[in-house]
Amino acid sequence: MTLLLEKRFSLIEKAFGRTKRSKDGVNINVECPFCSKKNGKTKLVIRVDNPVYHCWVCGKSGKDITYLFSRFFKRYLSEAKDIFTSKKIVLGEEEQKAAEICLPEDFELCPNIIKGFNPNKLAVKKYAAFRGASVHKQWMLKIGASDTGDFKRALIIPSFDVEGNINFYTCRKIDALTDSGRKYVNAEVSKSEIIFNEYLIDWSKPLTLVEGPLDLLKTNDNATCLLGSHLGENFKLFQQIVKHKTDIYLALDYDAYWKAQEIAKLLASYDINVWLVKADKNKDVGDMSEEEFLDRLKKSERWHEDDFLLRKIRSL
Repeated sequence: MTLLLEKRFSLIEKAFGRTKRSKDGVNINVECPFCSKKNGKTKLVIRVDNPVYHCWVCGKSGKDITYLFSRFFKRYLSEAKDIFTSKKIVLGEEEQKAAEICLPEDFELCPNIIKGFNPNKLAVKKYAAFRGASVHKQWMLKIGASDTGDFKRALIIPSFDVEGNINFYTCRKIDALTDSGRKYVNAEVSKSEIIFNEYLIDWSKPLTLVEGPLDLLKTNDNATCLLGSHLGENFKLFQQIVKHKTDIYLALDYDAYWKAQEIAKLLASYDINVWLVKADKNKDVGDMSEEEFLDRLKKSERWHEDDFLLRKIRSL
């Protein structure tokens, strides 16, 4: 960590009092001066390398942190102007990767988007409803929209680590493909290091695993996604499951049947209980209604290696 970066952290801690640094060495959680008196939570996240801030409770955000000092911490304003207007910090490789994972400044949660203000964002809100995202899921998953660059006219689903810092995002374009021919735009980060929305997971309760973030619109609340259809021993998600001995409900799409079997076999080898949620040839998880998925979850079957071997023999 550079000396300037440490000075910024120290000043924020001195001014805000109750703070929590993230492990990525870039973000810090503080009590939001706009709404903390109402809830007392450290949900205002500040990026100290390129000082922008966003509160996940009241939605206040900005790209000039010195405004916060001028309004709430005037005694530190002069010092803040000095260290927050310095030249750009040169970060290490890992710090740089973490710094690149951020949402656009105009990111807005879908439930907060009002008709008549921004047609592009409103179109994303309607698309979220079309995809079956209940208002509850929109709030819980912090689904939103932007009108900037690759984020424009895309359903944005961010992910946050156990400390509430953003560690991934996926953007699903609602119209034609992007200029690069992609339907999805994702944060460029190793998926093996990501536990999607880890801060929402209760490891002491059965955890539902699906393939992608959009599938989470249809699941029960204690769920996360693989960001694909593979789970290996080197994955942080796998290691946490084994550490907590968490029961797993595995719900992959029909075309990933054998991948689901291999994942179940691997988890079972570590004494993890696994139930398979039956896939439909004509309807993936993301195509189901929430009610349909919950019904299948109730009817899921416990995975046994004998059944796996029998199915394997029959497939030959």
